[in-house]
Amino acid sequence: METKQTKRIILSATYIIVLFFVLYRITDILGVLGVLLSIIKPFLIGGAIAFILSIPMNFLERKFKKLKRPISLLLTFLIFILVILALIFLVGPKLVETVSNIVDTIPGAIDNLHALVEKTNINWKLIQDSITTAEIDWQSLSNKALNFVKDSFGSLFTSTFGVVSGVVSGIVSVVISFIFAAYILISKEKLSIQLKKLLYAFLPENIVDKMIEVGKLTHKTFTNFFTFQCIECLILGCMFFICMVILRIPYALLISVMIAIMALVPIFGLCIAFIIASILIVMVDPIKVVVFAILFAVLQQIEGNLIYPKVVGKSIGLPPIWVIVVITIGSKLMGIVGMILFIPLSSVIYTLLSKSVSKRIRNRRISSNKWS
Repeated sequence: METKQTKRIILSATYIIVLFFVLYRITDILGVLGVLLSIIKPFLIGGAIAFILSIPMNFLERKFKKLKRPISLLLTFLIFILVILALIFLVGPKLVETVSNIVDTIPGAIDNLHALVEKTNINWKLIQDSITTAEIDWQSLSNKALNFVKDSFGSLFTSTFGVVSGVVSGIVSVVISFIFAAYILISKEKLSIQLKKLLYAFLPENIVDKMIEVGKLTHKTFTNFFTFQCIECLILGCMFFICMVILRIPYALLISVMIAIMALVPIFGLCIAFIIASILIVMVDPIKVVVFAILFAVLQQIEGNLIYPKVVGKSIGLPPIWVIVVITIGSKLMGIVGMILFIPLSSVIYTLLSKSVSKRIRNRRISSNKWS
C-alpha cells in the first residue's frame, strides 16, 4: 500500500512540476510550436489536398474498376486543374469588368457628393481662407518628407528581397504539398496498414479499436459533407445563372459562381453572397435589385425545402441551432475555413456523444419516461 501511495505522490508531483514549467515558459513553448507548425505546414496542407482529391479519385475507381491507380490519380489532378482554370477564365474577366465599372461610377458619385455639399449652409470660403492663412512650417515638413524617402529607398532592397524570398518559399511549399498529396493517394492502403500496425504495437488493443472506429466515422462524415455540399452548391449556382440570364440581371455568371462558392457555408454563406450581389447589381440597374431579391427568396426556399434535404440529407447530422453555434465559433477561430471545417468536425463529436449517451442510459436502465 505504501509503495502505491508513494508512486501516486511522485506522479502527482511530476505532473505539478511539468504544469508549472509549461505555464512559466508558455511564451517560449508557443514559439517552438509555431516554428514546428511552419515546418510541417506543407505536409498538413498536402494531407488536406489528398483528402479533397480522394473524393473524386475514389469515385473514378468505383466507376471504372479496371482503371489503374496512377491513371486515376492523373485524371483527378487534371479535373482539379481544369476546374481552377475554368474559374479563373470565366470569373476573372467578369471580376475585372466589375471593378472597371465601379471605378467608372466613382467620378459621378463624387460629383453628386460635391453637389450635395454645395447645397449645405457651411461657409466653405471661410474654411478655405483659414487653411490658407494657417502657419505651417513647410521647411520642416519637406525635411521630414526627404528623410522618409531616403529611409524608404534604404529599406527598398531589403523589402524586395523579403518579398521575393516569400514568393519562392510559397511556391516551394505548394509544390511539396502536392507531391506529398500524390504520394498519399498512390499508397493510401499501404499507409493505412502501417499506421494501424504502429498503433497496435504501442497502444492497448481496445484503445486502438476505438481510434479506428472514430477515424472511420470522421472520414465518412467529412466525405459525405464535402461531396453532397459541393453537389448542392453546383445545382444552386446553375439555377441562379439560368434564372438571372432569363431575367437579364447583370453579372449573372459572376454572382452565380460567388453564390455557389459561398453556399459551402450553411446559413451565413448565402446571406453574405446576397449582400455582395445586391451591391454589384444596384450600381448598374437599381430596379433589378428588387427582381434579384424576389428571385433569391424563391430559389432559397426551393434549395432549403427540396434540394438540400434530398441531396445533402442527414450528412451533417447536426440540428440547426448547433450549426449556428458551430459556424460562429469556427468563424472567430479560423475565419471562413473554420466555418466550413467545424461543421463536419462537430457532427462527428455530436454523433459520438449521442452514442455514448444512449449506451450509458441503456447500461443504467433508465426509463425514457424520465425525459419524455
